[in-house]
Amino acid sequence: MKKKVLFLLSALLLLSGFAFINDKPVQASSYGRIGEVTPPARMRGKWYYYGSKMLGQNPHKIYKVKITKHRVNGIRLYQANMKVTQKYAKHFKKYRFVVMQTMTWGRASIYNLDNIKWLNVNGWTAGAGNGTSYGLVTRTKNSQPVRALAIGIGYKPFIVAYAFRKHSKPLPTNNLLKTNADLATANN
Repeated sequence: MKKKVLFLLSALLLLSGFAFINDKPVQASSYGRIGEVTPPARMRGKWYYYGSKMLGQNPHKIYKVKITKHRVNGIRLYQANMKVTQKYAKHFKKYRFVVMQTMTWGRASIYNLDNIKWLNVNGWTAGAGNGTSYGLVTRTKNSQPVRALAIGIGYKPFIVAYAFRKHSKPLPTNNLLKTNADLATANN
């Protein structure tokens, strides 16, 4: 009997010794995450805009965009390894658990186009589409230049709405498609 107890205790001690040798902290899977993306400081804050039919919204309702240090409307912004995220998008049914775990992640990038710094946000495992882009522009409102957040969709991006820091009446639709260059020439 003593031999059995002694054998069991020594086996348990040996197994626990192996457990301590391989004691490494466990990390969550990255699912293709490379690093966090930080939006420009002037872009952060709460922005309000009237909905756009192009975004599937009611044009008579006010919507809010909240941009923080690493989030846009609650979506955490990360730089992504495109090979990994495209694999998840291509085999959606096989990797459904990954899609469900990354619902609050956004594949983000910052780029310059026409002297505007744009923040582009896509779904983490989005297989198609160009996401939503946000860029700081100058708009005229009550004959005063005002900083606005242009909300665009598509590749170029096509601007579908302008958001402002405070609630306001919507701009006339004929001014909606003016670019910064048009505004600069109009102000001169």
